[in-house]
Amino acid sequence: MPPDPSADDRPDRRKLTDLELKSARPSLDTVRDTPRRPIYAILENIRSAYNVGSMFRTADALHLSRLYICGYSAFPPHKMITKTALGAEHSVPWEKQADAPALARSLQDQGMQIAVLEQTTDAVDIWDADLRFPVCFVVGNEVQGVSDELVAAADLCLQVPMMGVKQSLNVATAFGVVGFELARRWGLGKDEG
Repeated sequence: MPPDPSADDRPDRRKLTDLELKSARPSLDTVRDTPRRPIYAILENIRSAYNVGSMFRTADALHLSRLYICGYSAFPPHKMITKTALGAEHSVPWEKQADAPALARSLQDQGMQIAVLEQTTDAVDIWDADLRFPVCFVVGNEVQGVSDELVAAADLCLQVPMMGVKQSLNVATAFGVVGFELARRWGLGKDEG
């Protein structure tokens, strides 16, 4: 049985101060110059600019290569994106694209795997998916999900296993779950040599 943790066992534990956190933060130039993970994301028709901002912030934390903002999704500069991105819209490479399915086909032609996050008849749990890098994962509209055309074009469909009644997550939350799993997989597959 593991020992019972108590404050006496960790007398030096404390939360980091805001000043300590800020002093450890890399500069924007350092972030821009650091090689990025071969992970990309398409945001298709995201109706909430707050969700787009949240995905920018997560993409910054993951050091993703690029966000493709498609369809009618809001894009910077936008005050609601800024509110949730907290400046991450300046550190994450992004581009606006009108046609997500055409973009996905172009990325596939360049050798990128397209993995749609959507509940489909052949969706694979993210934990069990056969992924290859570079990979571009796709999230869609909060109500309608990813478009049928983009689902049909995907190399594979991913799902996050659900146990509750709702059988879904907020799109920005799902983006984070999948993004961190892809980053974990890339980290495990890297040549540490």
